Amino acid sequence: MRSVFTIIICVLLQTPTLNSDIYCDSENETCTRDISGEKFIFYDVNPPEGFNLRRDVYMRFAIMLAEAKRNGRKRNWHLVLPPWHNLYHWKNDKSDPIPWSSFFDTVLLKSYTSVVELHEVFSNIQELKIDRLYVLQNYPNAFENGDFTEKWKVADTCNNYERSFWGYKNISVKEEICINFQGKISQLWDVIALHPADKHVMFSHGEIPLHDTYGTKTYWDCRRSMVFNKQLIEKSEQYISKYLNCHTKLCSNYLSVHWRRQDFAQYRKNKVPSIAGTARQIDKAIKNFNSYIYKVYVATDAPFSVLRQLETELTYYGYTVFYYLPSDDDIETFKDGGLAIIDQIICSHAAYFIGTHESTFTYRIQEEREILGFYSTTTFNRFCPDKGQCEKPSKWTIVH
Repeated sequence: MRSVFTIIICVLLQTPTLNSDIYCDSENETCTRDISGEKFIFYDVNPPEGFNLRRDVYMRFAIMLAEAKRNGRKRNWHLVLPPWHNLYHWKNDKSDPIPWSSFFDTVLLKSYTSVVELHEVFSNIQELKIDRLYVLQNYPNAFENGDFTEKWKVADTCNNYERSFWGYKNISVKEEICINFQGKISQLWDVIALHPADKHVMFSHGEIPLHDTYGTKTYWDCRRSMVFNKQLIEKSEQYISKYLNCHTKLCSNYLSVHWRRQDFAQYRKNKVPSIAGTARQIDKAIKNFNSYIYKVYVATDAPFSVLRQLETELTYYGYTVFYYLPSDDDIETFKDGGLAIIDQIICSHAAYFIGTHESTFTYRIQEEREILGFYSTTTFNRFCPDKGQCEKPSKWTIVH
């Protein structure tokens, strides 16, 4: 049986110089906006956090604003989408900031709540001064007296915070205030109320506030608005049609896996399987689900030598293995974040999916599959260690 080998090579590209195709020019009347009287919330995320966790942080802020507007409040507030810049796990896309439109359909994002790209804010101003930067930090003891209590207070001391402002040099801060914070994100409105006249407020460490309602209809309404842009969807569907011979949204002829290695294999050895164990689990899943499937699509961060070993094991069981190998044009066009999204889309359409426990990359695939309408039994599956206990994955099913 002939194997098809394609592999995502995490080669991060040099982001192109800022230009009018992506960023608005203040002299271009078609992209300017009147921002008088409008107010803006900015946020950033702890630098080591990855692309898929940042997507979840966005949802927390978007839902916070959408719910306030739904209740007739904060009508003149907007959420500024922080550009993708200098992510730790990206290797070359670390020069210019990348807008959200490079990865998502921003028209649909804006249909959910009032969000703007940072370059839109700069469409008619040359310098941005943040009125108040609130540096969020965790309480030293989250479970004081054994209870997790929602609270916040202005802190006496402040952790070191490096202001990067996504690579922009024309952003400054008038005042910085450190906040010990614990609890749901809607409490940030109380923080903002400390200075009600502010028009530009920013929160660092946006990952610290929690969802108000995780997994509810409100959550899924926001999640459904996070649609990938047309170019990424088309590229993924072309691959699925050409190599996996599927021409529908709900494919039935291939199994997909997200096989997280690298840091997981190094630091979580007791939670992930060996290469041989991975192949055995894939084979068992296919035989239990549909023994007529012989195609396996693998999304992974494993080095090529490790992938070849897994391919050898799966070939022994009679499977044809597929990976996505981006062309030079793909790398230039889609960048690191887009290449990962293509992997996720291809995994999302498979008849059956196996993910890596506690990986946000896996979580996002599971959400996509819930939106597509796959049975949950084909979605919430994980790789288990070769020996020992294997905790069942949580099932966060869609709510309509």
